[in-house]
Amino acid sequence: MADYRLVWFQHLHKAAGTYIIRRAMANGERFWPTHENGNPVKNGAVIPLWKFNSSELKSFIDECEAKSVTFVACEWGGPDFEVLAGDDRVTMLTCLRHPTKRLISNYNYDHYWMWTKAKSYTEYLGEGHLHSSPEYYTRIFARDSLDIDQAKKNLALFDHVIIAEENMDTLEELGWSEESDTTHPTFGDKKRAAILFVKLRWIRLFNYLKKKKFQPPEEIKIDEINKNDLELYESLRR
Repeated sequence: MADYRLVWFQHLHKAAGTYIIRRAMANGERFWPTHENGNPVKNGAVIPLWKFNSSELKSFIDECEAKSVTFVACEWGGPDFEVLAGDDRVTMLTCLRHPTKRLISNYNYDHYWMWTKAKSYTEYLGEGHLHSSPEYYTRIFARDSLDIDQAKKNLALFDHVIIAEENMDTLEELGWSEESDTTHPTFGDKKRAAILFVKLRWIRLFNYLKKKKFQPPEEIKIDEINKNDLELYESLRR
């Protein structure tokens, strides 16, 4: 079908990603039959789209069209962006937030939701997870390298690059007039507070209810270890 459109969303952790996914849902976009927050799932596992070669990725897009899937999120790595950009059925979308603010938010989210065992930023940064690594944006868009020029080149292939603090109204260009039903904040979740209570995490619960946000110590030099990401972010601002 000539009018088929697949919105390919490169989901960046704690950068308004879940808001965008839920907004796509609210506006009638069709997701992969089984998915985890927009990430396609097959045989109980997220499909590793970021590992696909060009023919595998093209076949996946064909399968999306055959299944009438119109929205895919890719969260755990950077796929072959040139293949996506070269397919006129695909509309590429991503959203960036200030890099160090994103990392701080991610640390606090993982801390309170107990997704990490790290007791400090130093431990957190050393866990080896992509979303908690320095230069996260660069690693995603340069596909596991720290080549900022490659990251910029791949970002230039996107149809829509949103800066979360500035131009979320860009989503209306996709025909998404209906609002999302969530902003997915770190604090204010009664279920999370209840889980902390059940697990007897009293200090953590107290801090959660007080909305205490843990900041990185100065010795980490968080801006310095994310200098490529900061350059990327500033280059994309209006």
